[in-house]
Amino acid sequence: MNRIVATGMAVPPCVVDNHLLARCMTTSDEWIVQRTGIRERRVSPDTYRMLQKLAAAPDKKAFMKSVFAEGLDGSINSSLMVSDLALEAAEKAMKNAGIAPRDLDCIVEATTVPDYAYPHTGCVLQGRLGLTSTPAISLQQGCAGFVYGLAIADQMMRGGMYRQVLVVGAELVSSMFDYTDAGRDMAVLFADGAGAVVMRAEPGPRGVLSSHLHTDGTVLDGLSGELFGSSTYPVVSQRKIADDRARPRMNGRAVFTQAVRRFKEVVRECLAAHGLGIGDVDRFIFHQANLRILEAVADSLEIPADRVFKNVERYGNTAAASVPIALHEAVQAGLVRDGDLVLLVSFGTGFSWGATLIRW
Repeated sequence: MNRIVATGMAVPPCVVDNHLLARCMTTSDEWIVQRTGIRERRVSPDTYRMLQKLAAAPDKKAFMKSVFAEGLDGSINSSLMVSDLALEAAEKAMKNAGIAPRDLDCIVEATTVPDYAYPHTGCVLQGRLGLTSTPAISLQQGCAGFVYGLAIADQMMRGGMYRQVLVVGAELVSSMFDYTDAGRDMAVLFADGAGAVVMRAEPGPRGVLSSHLHTDGTVLDGLSGELFGSSTYPVVSQRKIADDRARPRMNGRAVFTQAVRRFKEVVRECLAAHGLGIGDVDRFIFHQANLRILEAVADSLEIPADRVFKNVERYGNTAAASVPIALHEAVQAGLVRDGDLVLLVSFGTGFSWGATLIRW
């Protein structure tokens, strides 16, 4: 069986509460908490510094426009990259597993916005770990990326290709958003962070039991971002920025409806594959997208509240990093114990969604 033998996580040091956002856009702590359950989130030092300046700017729209056009304080270089967070989380997971980078057979990494358009973040992470031939794979499944990564790692290990795999979900998405009223719906939700696990092939009944993955590419407008995509020619241009096509877009109602529906479907599918019911699962680790989504799913499936782990209040939606961060914190808090049945579930852009059942 392929077991998760260790976890790790990393988040930036900068905490942004709802009160700071309320100084940048028309919102309030009460409004954000009521609709999302989020009270604070972690962001890169660059985003934090930008928000402080935006809060004090007399013309917020003009200030935000200048940031996207010229960078912050005349610089376009980031002080923190997504590979920095991925590296920190990976090193913590490996330390907890008692291994060195050279002991890894493969790296599977998921990121929404990479350091570079190419090569992918998995490649960058591999190099920063000091490795020169270990294969690295990167996925772009958005918030569902980590669960997809676990499934891919598990299948490669089941086939005997690898024995020990590092799976990482890392995000630095805060730099994408407009923090004025124009981008409020997304800006209050998303944040930065990384989570990692070490998977090892070991004899015995404990480990990944099965994964169930799905995608629906017919609803791209629900949650998408053109950024440096080839949907425009050239892929990056001043016109693209001027037409507001360089920032992500979301249909909040569509995301909520689809997320609740797909969460319920894949939970039932996964449990039915093993002849199990909701009561058999000891801990549900859902993607921390929005507290209202988690509550709607739990209520509909009649999941006891004390079995659903939640940390969205403190971290917001960290996309592909959400599930591994939640898993790490649940393990560290003693909420996941040996022999427990743990169900990981995620839903992300595409739309893509999936569930992984684990005998811990």
